[in-house]
Amino acid sequence: MILRMTFVLSLLIGFDYAASVTKIVQKIQDKYEKIDNLSAEFVQVDQYKLTGSMTETRGTIYVKDGVKYRLETEDRTIVTDGETVWTYSVFNNQVLVDRVKEGDGSFLPRDLLFKYPRDYFASLLDEVEIDGDDYYVIKLDPKEGIHGYVKTMKIWVNTDTYIISKIEYTDFNDNISYFEIKKVDIDTELADTLFQFKIDENVEVVDLRM
Repeated sequence: MILRMTFVLSLLIGFDYAASVTKIVQKIQDKYEKIDNLSAEFVQVDQYKLTGSMTETRGTIYVKDGVKYRLETEDRTIVTDGETVWTYSVFNNQVLVDRVKEGDGSFLPRDLLFKYPRDYFASLLDEVEIDGDDYYVIKLDPKEGIHGYVKTMKIWVNTDTYIISKIEYTDFNDNISYFEIKKVDIDTELADTLFQFKIDENVEVVDLRM
């Protein structure tokens, strides 16, 4: 009888836990659906399993209407207006121009903020305090039929604002990346011109739309 009661209680606790995660995920989705403009600084750290090497990238990301984004780092700039994407390399002084392609398995910067966790199953791992603020730590695993760059992911979500502050993901080669989002601004209007890339005359253009 005691074992049976313990089993039933564990099921009830599990169901309550799942319900809590569902509510949190829904609030995250609702939050980002209402955001028209977002800008933030980020730090991305990539750890490569095969070589054991690690790289760190710092930059700024701007997102508008969930489909337009601009990502700027020291060595590259990626810009899209939702239809065309420009990828500029400082090292090569070259810009690649292509159409935005949905469902091709690529890992686009805007997915970090707007796509996930819509296509992933969520489980609540922990609640932690960082620099005086409380965060949910949520694990995301791809739903059946979802094929892409990410094998599994963890996100840190502020319990008051439901803004994502950190993302850790593992790709299918078991490389691990950390993406920390800082100084988030959702109140400043972003001009549409920010999501058009102006090409200088001395820049080589490779048009992939042909």
